[in-house]
Amino acid sequence: MSCALAVFVGVVDVASCQSVLERPPNLSGGWLGARGTLQFNFVHRFGVGDPPLRKVTNSPTFLLSYQLPIPLLIGFNYATSSDVAAAFPNEWEGFARYGQRGVALQAGYNQAAGSFDAELTAARNVGRLRLIAAGRLLSNGYHSDTARYAVGAGAAVRLSRWFALAGDATTLIDRRPGEKAAWGAGLQVAIPYSPHTLSLQVTNTNTATLQGASRGIARVRGGFEFTIPFTLSRYFGRRSKTAAKNGGGEGAAGAANATPAEMRTMTFEPKRIEIAAGTTVRWTNNDQLVHTITADDGSWDSGPIEPGKTWSHTFAQAGEFAFHCTPHPFMKALIVVRHP
Repeated sequence: MSCALAVFVGVVDVASCQSVLERPPNLSGGWLGARGTLQFNFVHRFGVGDPPLRKVTNSPTFLLSYQLPIPLLIGFNYATSSDVAAAFPNEWEGFARYGQRGVALQAGYNQAAGSFDAELTAARNVGRLRLIAAGRLLSNGYHSDTARYAVGAGAAVRLSRWFALAGDATTLIDRRPGEKAAWGAGLQVAIPYSPHTLSLQVTNTNTATLQGASRGIARVRGGFEFTIPFTLSRYFGRRSKTAAKNGGGEGAAGAANATPAEMRTMTFEPKRIEIAAGTTVRWTNNDQLVHTITADDGSWDSGPIEPGKTWSHTFAQAGEFAFHCTPHPFMKALIVVRHP
């Protein structure tokens, strides 16, 4: 089941998604990416100062991470204009995140604060609503030589396949004078026919690290987050095996003995299928995007296949049939049909 469809019907695991439609601005939700995926997220927050100058201040945070074959994400955040430690306007946070069955644990090191930080996240889906709770440990909170603790909660409600509303609130347990609870709210958007998502948000936090997202500032800031996955498994790793089936199919409607294939992480799997004439091949879209299965010569075309849906085709004649995905033309594969 694809990430988007799974969230839509309410059965997604906390560690299965990277889309902003599943999380609010200041909580990670414990997301993990598809294995073999390099993830780049860009968070940009800005504020406007007092008149007459109304100086605009900017606080970007860049996330780069890689999803290992096991449910472990490794990566780092880099933020500028950070307020975590006065002596370090540039903030680095390296981290590793492990998640399964609705629970995720993140551990890392914040260079600006000189702090080993951790976050425990739990999430649950109730219909279109996703509920998230988190607890954080900051071993040297805000470069103060003191351990700090924070708790937070948030929710995301799916309005449609392409839109969600999300919000969160987080507070330091031992909040000091001048420190505010952190909050954020966003309109979350999935960009159709692409793997990208966009969050248009308002918040009173500065950077998107664990420390930056645990303490509010005096001014409300606007901004956005844009997510960009790179599916490296298309270029590296073992080649997919060749599928073979000798039995005949029972028609394009999809027989029980059809040769299975799929679309996953922007690839056809397997990329080469060998079958006997008369065999049916059934493809399942296990991606979070709409794909097509289109013959290079135009002789057959599935039309749009929604996430989680299947499409079948019976190959009656021998030959080689190259095909591709129309909206993602780099997705290519081959059917080899031999005489029975």
